[in-house]
Amino acid sequence: MDIEIRQGLAEARALAAEHWRALLAYIGLGVLVPFLLLSSEPIFNLRTIIALMVNTYGTYISGSITGPLYLLGIVSVIVAGAMFAAWNAILAEFREGYISEIMYGMVAGAAYLIVIILLYFSIGVIATLPILLTIGIAEWNALAGSFVDGAYRLALVVLGTWIEARLCLTGAIMGAGGRLNPFSTIAESWRATGQAQWRLFGFYLAFGTVFGLMLGGLILVHSAVIWKNAQAPGSALEIAMSFAWILLLAAYFLGKILVAAGFLRAAGPRRAAAEVFA
Repeated sequence: MDIEIRQGLAEARALAAEHWRALLAYIGLGVLVPFLLLSSEPIFNLRTIIALMVNTYGTYISGSITGPLYLLGIVSVIVAGAMFAAWNAILAEFREGYISEIMYGMVAGAAYLIVIILLYFSIGVIATLPILLTIGIAEWNALAGSFVDGAYRLALVVLGTWIEARLCLTGAIMGAGGRLNPFSTIAESWRATGQAQWRLFGFYLAFGTVFGLMLGGLILVHSAVIWKNAQAPGSALEIAMSFAWILLLAAYFLGKILVAAGFLRAAGPRRAAAEVFA
């Protein structure tokens, strides 16, 4: 079984054109709602972060870390649920309606999150344990910013991207079949991406790099806007920056959904070119 990047992207475009209403609805659930929830917490406000960086002792935030962590957990479940609901909407043979898709998405998304968090935590422990056992935490902290530290972090990024490429079909497979068990679908994705793993690795590395550059650029622009309007929070320019954040996050959200769905379609039986580009 092989996956052609070009065919997968063509399938993604076809799915976007066919299911644009459902995708817009799930952008609202998976991007707009989490954005509004996080905006209500001061610690996630870029203005607060900049103030803390500039004057660590002069800026205080009341409350404990429990609130933000709890909110992050809720947001993560909402985002994952919206993604699985979207996969179910655009890939299932028969749609059962938004309520059914959302209910499925929340359950499947929560199950997937638990498994993926445990998986990446285990990989992180395995990758870090040899270093901690050989040189220790204090010595490793002393290497922060060095070539060794940079090379190690780059290796982790490469490893994480390769794993992402191998597991990229997991959510789409679950959504297409309305399945709730992530373990079997992780195995299916691993098998299905084996032949095209380096092609997919290159794509996801490029995808992540482009998004990272756009994210960094938006942070710089927004920081400049905040710095210039330090005494005028809530200005029209800052509101425009909020819309820019929503657009960027929506593009990433759609990309993750449609690319995986397109690759799943491309991994199936070959279609005629006219059908692929329909």
